[in-house]
Amino acid sequence: MPALININGVITTPEEAKISVLDHGLLFGDSVYETLRTYGGKPFLFSRHYARLEHSAAAIHLKLPWTKSKTFEEIRRTCLPGECRIRLLITRGVGDASADIGTSADPAVIIIVVPLIPAPEHIYTDGVEVVISSVRRSGWFAEIKTGSLIHQVMARHEANTRGAYEAILLTADGKLSDGITSNIYIVCDGKVLTPSHDAGIVEGITRGVVLTLARDMGLQVEEGIFDAGQINRADEMFLTSSTREVVPIARVNDAAVGSGKPGPVAVALLRAYRSAVGRLIRED
Repeated sequence: MPALININGVITTPEEAKISVLDHGLLFGDSVYETLRTYGGKPFLFSRHYARLEHSAAAIHLKLPWTKSKTFEEIRRTCLPGECRIRLLITRGVGDASADIGTSADPAVIIIVVPLIPAPEHIYTDGVEVVISSVRRSGWFAEIKTGSLIHQVMARHEANTRGAYEAILLTADGKLSDGITSNIYIVCDGKVLTPSHDAGIVEGITRGVVLTLARDMGLQVEEGIFDAGQINRADEMFLTSSTREVVPIARVNDAAVGSGKPGPVAVALLRAYRSAVGRLIRED
């Protein structure tokens, strides 16, 4: 798969890309990141992603080395022809082999661009199967996007082992949180329920768009803390992410959700989201 890597403004191939083994992003996962995609070759909702990047960086006392406009221009400069998946990563930079952030003076910017592989159409027409992971969300760091992703790595491995498309993570006390790289939603009696900030979720960019669309469609939306047992009462479920948009969930832990097929709310929101892209792409 062709790819381009931009490290501190220098664009290389993956084979040529290098960072120091003393970079604290490598040693300690001391980094922040965003994943975004293009529509029509343009980074989608970049301003919203950059605002979340700023929030994550501030939370770990990391000064972003580039301005918003510089970051946007470097992403555009690195993009491949066609639609792209973009990983924007800011590391603490090179320091000594201790966890002291004061030893790293120069944060590094890494932009990884690969072709966007469209999700297979059957996940939208048939829905997907997810599992409840044994991995738990923990601590306030769950709500910021840092490079310390071992929880997601283990949850992804568990989902793969169990033949599932995605896994749902619970909080330490067993409440619904979010997916490995997605936000989750339950539809019950016409109401859209989704875990709130207090459930340790990463507040997804696509999540924000979808909740606005749901309210605009006249749907009642409730953000809160929900027991995992709420799934058993669901009429339908779906997940959202920047690269996959709105994906219906047909089964959880081998049990059908509602009819076991994509529900009308998920289908309507996917249609509304795709219709909104043309308007939202003009934000930046």
